[in-house]
Amino acid sequence: MERRTQQLVVAVAASVVGATLVAAPTAAAPTWQPVTNVFVDLSAGGQNAHTPDVGVDAAGNATAVWSRYDGTQLVVQASSRPAGGAWSAPVDIAGGPSIFEPQVAVEPGGAATVVWRRNELGSSVVLASTRPIGGSWSPPVEVASDASRDLSQKPDFPQVAAGADGAVTATWSHFDGRAFIVQAASRQPDGTWSAPQDLSEAGARNPDVAVSASGVATVLWTAGSRVQAVTRTAGTWSAPVDLSSTAAPTTTPDVALDPAGNATAVWGGFTGASYVVQTATRPAAGDWINVTNLSSPGVDAFDTPQVAVDARGRATAVWQENDGSGWIVTAATGRIGRDWSARTALSAAGQDAWTPQVDVDTDGNATAVWSLAGKDGDTARTVQAARLPARGDWTSPVDLSEPGGNAWNPALVVDADGNATTAWSRHDGAHWIVQARGLDAAGPVVTGITSRHSGARTSYSVTAHDVWSKVRTARWTFADGTTATGTSVTHQSRSTRPVRVTLTDAVGNATRCTYAATFRCREALGAPAITSARLEHRTIRATRGRGTVPTESELTLELSTAARVRVVVRPLAAGTPLRLTGRVKAGRGSFLITARLGRFQVLRPGRYAVVVTATNKAGTSPKHRLRLRVVR
Repeated sequence: MERRTQQLVVAVAASVVGATLVAAPTAAAPTWQPVTNVFVDLSAGGQNAHTPDVGVDAAGNATAVWSRYDGTQLVVQASSRPAGGAWSAPVDIAGGPSIFEPQVAVEPGGAATVVWRRNELGSSVVLASTRPIGGSWSPPVEVASDASRDLSQKPDFPQVAAGADGAVTATWSHFDGRAFIVQAASRQPDGTWSAPQDLSEAGARNPDVAVSASGVATVLWTAGSRVQAVTRTAGTWSAPVDLSSTAAPTTTPDVALDPAGNATAVWGGFTGASYVVQTATRPAAGDWINVTNLSSPGVDAFDTPQVAVDARGRATAVWQENDGSGWIVTAATGRIGRDWSARTALSAAGQDAWTPQVDVDTDGNATAVWSLAGKDGDTARTVQAARLPARGDWTSPVDLSEPGGNAWNPALVVDADGNATTAWSRHDGAHWIVQARGLDAAGPVVTGITSRHSGARTSYSVTAHDVWSKVRTARWTFADGTTATGTSVTHQSRSTRPVRVTLTDAVGNATRCTYAATFRCREALGAPAITSARLEHRTIRATRGRGTVPTESELTLELSTAARVRVVVRPLAAGTPLRLTGRVKAGRGSFLITARLGRFQVLRPGRYAVVVTATNKAGTSPKHRLRLRVVR
């Protein structure tokens, strides 16, 4: 994935409520962990770190890379974090006078490859280094070189993607002394790189690459007024085909593949009247189709759009467009052969948001991050995030970086279970540092369950870890209905009937396993959580005559999982409470509360307590209390 940087309202009547809610994640509410400073060497002056990139393997082990100035040269550095562990101290991979934005790809088995471009006085070299799982970074390998440079052009940055079989594909633009040509090379599982291969004709730049689980590779680039693409199947690259037709490309394209090799691409272009974001799709065994505009008509859309595709082929795209009040991060979803969803504004109106990134997990839950500029001319930036559950809508944004300073250029990766890792560079008042943060979205990972008979007793033990937090509890349920708590327990029985154990992490995500000689696990349904609830207006009036006090108030809340929501509006003085219930989906949503509906008065003038709870099969959320006043 190319990553570019910058230097319902429902009426209430009587005792019935209808509700439409926007989705949030299943089980416990996914929780962002504390900011972690992965750039620890801050003592020497001028040691600034910039433009991180992140990758993750199938087990949730994360790798971050970035470039850092050590006082004499730029250095490619890396840090790694095992699932459930801590970030390692940074290690130097290579140095040089001019190094640009290292990019990393991590194979499912854990090996990582980083690529970067190093410019010399009159030449340019594409370099790569690989780290096997549990090993050290290899000495840099020269993948390609340009004997001369076009100093009038800003160099683009090599991109890299890894396949499920361990093969890695890198792409870049090569300057042949007259023009740029897109090239690619592959590193095989034995560690050797192929010779660079020309993919484009002269005049092509800004490539991006994606590789599917089935081994299909796709590369896109810009070539003058066109976006072009090639596909590699069975080891052979196709001839380039044109994608864009109505807008000249102005940004680097981004491409993503589902496991079967179906492709979705996005890019920015200029129609002659406005800047737009466009998209096209390609079935694994077909041609590119459905070139269409994603961005809103009549407004400018800018920055490099990004796209991610889940295992079922649903694509999620993010970009920024100007609504007249500022540059707003915007998103939409779609599938091959179908229309895209309505656009959703993710960042706040009236503020400028930049460099959005998006990634998805196996089930289709998406996470997006971006950098938000402050209000009223404040130049400080804050990294924010929002999440799109597979069966719902986007959550409200949350701040990830610390207040103050300037946080730029977030990178993002999401593992198969939905746990996210993001990293960015932030100015701490003296230096630019790289920081990282993780989203804990899944329950503990169970690695083993064992049992041992001793006389009339059976001992059970479970081993597990959590990608981003600690395993808090392990609760066993035996065939006779008794229970026990702990990672190692004893039961007064020699029964061979299945037992169940539920492990919960520190933020409430749970995994439930069934054990009978072997074990199988699944994510456990958690009790719902109301992560926020508020009334738009705390005072409303019961009459519909003229006045400045509104006649209705919108109750908005965020719910962690689908549940039956109950709203009790209870008079603080004597009176009968009003009880409202409704089955709602997960997420952010709203009820419209009015004091009067037609000729029927629902709420008389007075003060009320509004108590909101949510219930599913796993339990009931804590009560969320609000206050409401009704006047004449």
